[in-house]
Amino acid sequence: MGIRPLPEALQKVAIEELNEDPKRVEADLATFKEWILQQPHLKARMDDQFLIAFLRGCKYSLEKAKAKLDNFYSLREKYPEFLKRPNLEDSKVRELLKLGIVLYLPEPMSESGPRLVLVRNGAYDPSKVSFGELAQMRQLVSDIVMMEDDYAVVSGIIFVMDFSQVGASHLFQVSPSVMRKVSQYSEQALPLRVKASHFIDTPPGFEPVFNLIKPILPEKIQNRLFVHGGKREELFKIIPKKFLPKDYGGEGKSVQELIDYWEEKILSYMEFFKEENQYGADESKRIKEETTNQADTSLGLVGSFRKLVVD
Repeated sequence: MGIRPLPEALQKVAIEELNEDPKRVEADLATFKEWILQQPHLKARMDDQFLIAFLRGCKYSLEKAKAKLDNFYSLREKYPEFLKRPNLEDSKVRELLKLGIVLYLPEPMSESGPRLVLVRNGAYDPSKVSFGELAQMRQLVSDIVMMEDDYAVVSGIIFVMDFSQVGASHLFQVSPSVMRKVSQYSEQALPLRVKASHFIDTPPGFEPVFNLIKPILPEKIQNRLFVHGGKREELFKIIPKKFLPKDYGGEGKSVQELIDYWEEKILSYMEFFKEENQYGADESKRIKEETTNQADTSLGLVGSFRKLVVD
């Protein structure tokens, strides 16, 4: 299998921000795999490129990487209506691919920068498509990104959230219970780090409600949320036009070109997603006497793959 070499600038970020030691990556992966094989309840994908996404996303903390991988599979079993990978041969799934709800943009912000993600929140008919079906489609994209996109995995992602087509019927689909489940998966299972979220073309009344909710969120998250309304120039000051699609006043590929690209990309992973059916978590086989944030006596490690070297 092996790991794909990182470009020099991106490798620098991995070393300085994620605690990656290129000389120890192979050993770190072996340690992680050893733990996975000791868990009778887990049947996990063992591809090096897949597993290193968890190590990098958790800055090489063993305990955090273990917890995220465990949640990645156990929450899928718990919330299949949101997290099951859909059948790409299904005609409705093929139709959903053509909507382009989540589109990772082709250019990172710099040679070592984060990946931009356009989310077209209202680009579907809520009378025909459930929020759960959309969530399942999003998982297809995130799985591919974890396997292929080193910029997203190492430097994180920046969301541009388009609310231009969002109506009341879209909002009614997102109950507190739904948000709690989706947030739980995003925070506790996905190794992709969100660096910022920019809300654009928001409907009247959005910002007052947003300002009421924002103080409830952790300060770290508050500082990464930005509402621009219809003021595109505010967005362009942060995200230059050259990175954004033409449809948004940018200079990049059109939304339709991006939809076509991602439709073809997802369909090229058909066998990969068929394989996903064999992976998961069986709670009946979970070892109950688990310790959290304790020494892993079998591996001789405490929360990290390596000791700090003090000069």
